[in-house]
Amino acid sequence: MESAFDADDLITVDETALGAVTHEPTRVFLREVGLPDRVGWFEADQQLVDGEIEVGGDDWQAVAAKYPSCSFDMSAWLTLGGIGMDDIVIDSATGVVYCIPEEGRIHVLNSSIDAFAYFLRELEMERSAYDHEVAGDAMTDPVGAENRLRATMRRADPTALEDPESLWQAVLRSVGNSLMSY
Repeated sequence: MESAFDADDLITVDETALGAVTHEPTRVFLREVGLPDRVGWFEADQQLVDGEIEVGGDDWQAVAAKYPSCSFDMSAWLTLGGIGMDDIVIDSATGVVYCIPEEGRIHVLNSSIDAFAYFLRELEMERSAYDHEVAGDAMTDPVGAENRLRATMRRADPTALEDPESLWQAVLRSVGNSLMSY
């Protein structure tokens, strides 16, 4: 992560705050590697930034009521943050990352937190090819960036691109259109 983000921009969580996270690889990742705070596409949830981890609870019961046909068990979910207006959550028991879109249906985003973070890293590493604010007057290649990112994502975590309506599909379309406005 530090190859794409400044170490100061990575949020890690103290072990004592991770007590309710039972999926060991997720615990290790959040404690030792971390996610970017407000960098690029992702904005970390303020509770995660503050180290106040809350898994499940009344908030998730309200979300489950909003999506009565959703088959996912939200009782072990933890909010990581968001991309655009969509919330990114992780199942603290299985490590699966989900997207709760502003509009649309809840869907699996990544098979693990490390795959999710890898995608954020790759988006940041390609930024100069699709973001004119970063590239300045330099020639950009948004379509090439989209194609490279899509291929990288398919290799790293095929689950992420299985759903044609997933958040990653929307992000990749934005990259190809040279837009950071998602």
